[in-house]
Amino acid sequence: MLAIWGVACDAPDGGEGPDYLAPELRAAVEQLKLDVATRPTDEATVAERARTLADWVDAYALGGGEVGLEGPRVRLQATDPPTGQVALAQGAIVDRLVRQFALHDEPGALGELAAESLGPFEARSYQTLRQTWTVGTHPVVAGGGFWVARHFSVNSGPFQTEDPGGDGYVTIATTDADARFETDVYMARGPHGGFRAPEPALVFRVSAGQVDPGETVTITYGDTSGGGPGLLMTSTSSARMPLPLYVDLDGSGEWRPLPLQPFVVTGTRVAGVHGFAPSIVAPGEPFELSVRAEDAFYNRATGDIPAFEVRVDGDVRATTPAGADAITVVELTLDDAGPHWIDIRSEDGAIRGDANPVLVVEDAERRIYWGDTHGHSGYAEGIGTLDFFMTFARDDARLDFVTHSEHDTALDDAEWELSKRTVEAFYEPGRFIPYLGWEWTRPARFGGHHNVLFRTPEGRGRVSALEYPTLSRLYQQLRERYDPADVLVIPHAHNPGDYRQSDPRLEALVEMMSMHGTFEWFAQAYLSHGHRVGLVAASDDHLSHPGYSGPNRDTLAQRGGLAAVLAPERSRDAIFDAMKERRTYATTGERIILDVTVNGTPMGQRAEYADEREIELRVIGTAPIDAVTLLRNGEPIRTARYSDVGRRNRRESRTEEWLLSFASDAAPVHPGDAPRGWRHWRGELRVEGAALAAIGGTDFVNPTTQFLERDGNGARFATHTRGDTSSIRMTLSDFRPDAAVRLALEDARETGSAPPFFRPPADIAGFRTRLPLHASGVERTRPADGYPGDRITLRRISRDGPRDVTLRHTDDDDPRQGDYYYVRVRQVNDAMAWSSPVWVGGYPSR
Repeated sequence: MLAIWGVACDAPDGGEGPDYLAPELRAAVEQLKLDVATRPTDEATVAERARTLADWVDAYALGGGEVGLEGPRVRLQATDPPTGQVALAQGAIVDRLVRQFALHDEPGALGELAAESLGPFEARSYQTLRQTWTVGTHPVVAGGGFWVARHFSVNSGPFQTEDPGGDGYVTIATTDADARFETDVYMARGPHGGFRAPEPALVFRVSAGQVDPGETVTITYGDTSGGGPGLLMTSTSSARMPLPLYVDLDGSGEWRPLPLQPFVVTGTRVAGVHGFAPSIVAPGEPFELSVRAEDAFYNRATGDIPAFEVRVDGDVRATTPAGADAITVVELTLDDAGPHWIDIRSEDGAIRGDANPVLVVEDAERRIYWGDTHGHSGYAEGIGTLDFFMTFARDDARLDFVTHSEHDTALDDAEWELSKRTVEAFYEPGRFIPYLGWEWTRPARFGGHHNVLFRTPEGRGRVSALEYPTLSRLYQQLRERYDPADVLVIPHAHNPGDYRQSDPRLEALVEMMSMHGTFEWFAQAYLSHGHRVGLVAASDDHLSHPGYSGPNRDTLAQRGGLAAVLAPERSRDAIFDAMKERRTYATTGERIILDVTVNGTPMGQRAEYADEREIELRVIGTAPIDAVTLLRNGEPIRTARYSDVGRRNRRESRTEEWLLSFASDAAPVHPGDAPRGWRHWRGELRVEGAALAAIGGTDFVNPTTQFLERDGNGARFATHTRGDTSSIRMTLSDFRPDAAVRLALEDARETGSAPPFFRPPADIAGFRTRLPLHASGVERTRPADGYPGDRITLRRISRDGPRDVTLRHTDDDDPRQGDYYYVRVRQVNDAMAWSSPVWVGGYPSR
C-alpha cells in the first residue's frame, strides 16, 4: 500500500510545488516508466509493476488528481497475479496506464478542458452544451481523435452526426485551420460505453493535418445551427452529470480520459407531491412532515410551486404557501392512538399525493427508522457527488440513516478519505446518521458482492477486494482488524453472495431487493443453509438518489427498496445495534408498518422451543393490502387475501376494478448462478364486451422501459418483472356475458446487470391470449427456458380495500427445533414487505 512509501505533497499534473510522490515512490515510478518503455509487461513482471502503479495512482489521487476507474483496479494484478494470456492482456493495461500517468507528470501535456456552461439544465429539456479542449504540449496527429463517450447511467437523448435538423446533433470544430475530421465508430465497453458488452460510440478522427499545441477543439452536443432542437437531457437531477471525453493523441488507439466536467441537472415542473413523516409517534408529540413537490421523474421540482393542503384522516391540518421551496417542513401533532393517513393536494386539486401512515403509540419500546444501506455516487460506475448523495438522503428522501457503499474496485485512497470526512460532516445526532462503508466487489465464484458498514468512521480502513479477493479473507481481515460488534456485512443478490458461507458475528442481514430486482429466493437460500440473518432491502441506486430512487435504465429498472430498523432511538449506536440484532424488515420502497411476533418474540429473534406457535401480525399499508402470506421454513402455510371481490354479483356496482398482473421468477436455475434477468412484457391489450372507463399502471415509473398509452378501448404498454409483479389497473363497466381482455405480446429478450453465466439471457417468443372477465379471475402460465412459468393473472379487486389488517395463526403441525417463520406482504399497488424471521428453538450458528 501507499503507506510503505510515505505521503508527499500535492503537485499532480506536472504542477508547480513539491512532488506529490515521496522520494522512494518517485524513484520506483521513474524506473517503472523506463521498464515499460523497454519491455512490455508479462507474467514475470506484472505483479511488481502493478503494485508500483497502484501506489502511484493512490498518491496522485491524494494529491488532488483524477484517476478514473481503471487506475485503482490494477492493484488486483499485484495481489492475485494472472498467468499465461491473461497476464499479457492485463500487462497491456498496466503499460497503457503507465503511459497515461506519465503524461500527468508532464506539465500541460493533456491541456485543459472547460465547459461553456455547467448549467443548471432542467431534466428532460432540450439544451446545447459545449466542451472546449485547449491542446496541451502534444499535438493530435492524423489517425488520432476524440471519443465522444456516453455514460451508461445517463439517459439523455442519443448522439448523431447525420441530420443537422434532428435531435442530439453533435459537431466538432477547431481553431486549427489545417485539421480535418471524419466520423468513426469505436466499440466502447464499460461505464462509458456498453457496460456488459461493447457498444458503438461516436469518434471524431483527425483525417488530415493535425491539431497543434495551444489550439482549441470544441464538441457541441445538441448543435441547433441546422435547425435541430438540441440534446434531450437526462431525466435524473445531478450535481455532476458526466459527458465523458477522451483523446487519442497519436493514433495508437490509447484513449486518454479528460477530466469530467460537473454539469448540473435540476428537476423540472411540478407533477406530483409526496410527504415523509415518522412511522411511529407518541400521542401529542410534535413531529415534522416534509412536503416535497416533485417532477414526473421523482426529482425535486423547480419552477412555480403551488400551495398545498395537508390533510390528516380527511381534515386539513396544515398548509404550505405558494412559491415556497420545493421541500417544506410543517409540524403536526396527533392525539388519538392508532394509524393515521395523510394526503396532500394543491389548492386547486390538480396535484395530489400522500405520505406514509403514522401510527400513534403510547410508550413505544421501539420505533421504526428508515434507511438505505446500499447506494452509489460517481466514484465508480455511477454519477454524482458525495455531498449531493448525502443531501438527497437527508432532505429529499428524509432517511434516518444511509450508507454510501461504493465499489472498492474503483475507490482510490483520496475517495476513501473523502468518504470518511463526508460521513462526519453530515452526521447529526438524533436526526441523520450516515454510516461509513463500501461494497466489497468480487464475482460470485469468489464470494459475490457484500456491503460492509462500520459503526463509526474513526480510524477505519477498507478491506478491499483488490487486496483480499475472496470472501473468507474478507471475513478474516475484518475480524483481525476490528471488533465484530462494530462491523456489519450485508450480501446482496444480483451479483449473489455465496450463501454457503456466512460469518455469524459479522453478517447479520441480507439484502433481498433493490433496483436490480426482487430476490426473495436469495433470502431463502441463506435461511435454508442455516444462517441466522435478518432481511433488508436497499436501492443500489447509482445516481446519488438513495432512499427515494426513480429508475431510468433497463438494468436498475425498478424503484429502490428500504430497510426498516426497529430501534429505541434515532442514534448511531441504537440503529447499528438493531441491525446487528436483526430487528429489521424489508420493503420495496414504501414505508409500510409491519409487526410480527411468534409466541411474543419479535422479528429477528429466537423464541424458546414450543410445540404450539402463536403467530400474530399487523400490517398498516401505504395502499390497500392485497395479501399477507405466512411462511414456515420458506414454505407458505397461510395466505390471507383482502382485495379479492370473488363472485360478488355484478349488479351490485355499475363499474368494477380489475387488475391485470405480470410476474416472473428470478431465482437462478443453477446453484451459485446470478439471478434471471428482467422479463420484459410489451404489447397491446384490448377489452372486448365491456367499456374501459380508466386505465393506469400501478408502478410505471421508469421512462426507459415502461409506458402505458390509452388507445380507444385498449392500450399499448411495456413493463418488466424480475422476481416481482407489475400490474395494470382497469376500471370497467357495461359488461356482456362474453367480456374478456385480449393480449398480444411481442417477442422479448431478458436483460439485466450481472447476467447469469451458466444460463444465458433467453429470447422469449411473443404470443396472444384471451383472458375472460370471470368473477373468479383467471391465470395463464407460460414456461420460460428452464423456469416453471411466467404468469399473467386477471382478477377483480375491491375498489377500496383495508389498509390496516391483523392476523393470528396457530401452527402446531409437525413442529421441529429451529423452525423459522417470516411474513410476506403485498399491496394492491404491487408494493411489498418482508419481515425478518423468528426462529423457534434450535441454536444459532457460532
